[in-house]
Amino acid sequence: MGCDELRAALIKFNITPTREELQQMIDSISVDCRGINFQAMVDYCSLYHPLRDVEREYQEAFRVYDTKGTGQISRKDLATCMSSSQISNTDFESLMDKVDINKDGVIDFEEFKTMMKMQW
Repeated sequence: MGCDELRAALIKFNITPTREELQQMIDSISVDCRGINFQAMVDYCSLYHPLRDVEREYQEAFRVYDTKGTGQISRKDLATCMSSSQISNTDFESLMDKVDINKDGVIDFEEFKTMMKMQW
């Protein structure tokens, strides 16, 4: 992907860099000054939040934990997904207590998003 292709892709996101800025982007991403290969572009875009659909990413992650598709993550759902991790029962209960903000015993999507944004 050269400067012209990069410009066309960025314009779709209302980003209008100068030719010099485009070249700086290419130089910072790729070892080839003529352009960016596909994988380098995907890697770069995944780090640039305005080009990501973070809400969709949260929804996809939520579906992994919501094993029954109820729109809620139960303690059992969370335990099943985390069973391969090194988390202790005490840590697991602490996590549930922190994340289940409304204390209804399950994690809904909004609580899940809050958990994903937490600094641990």
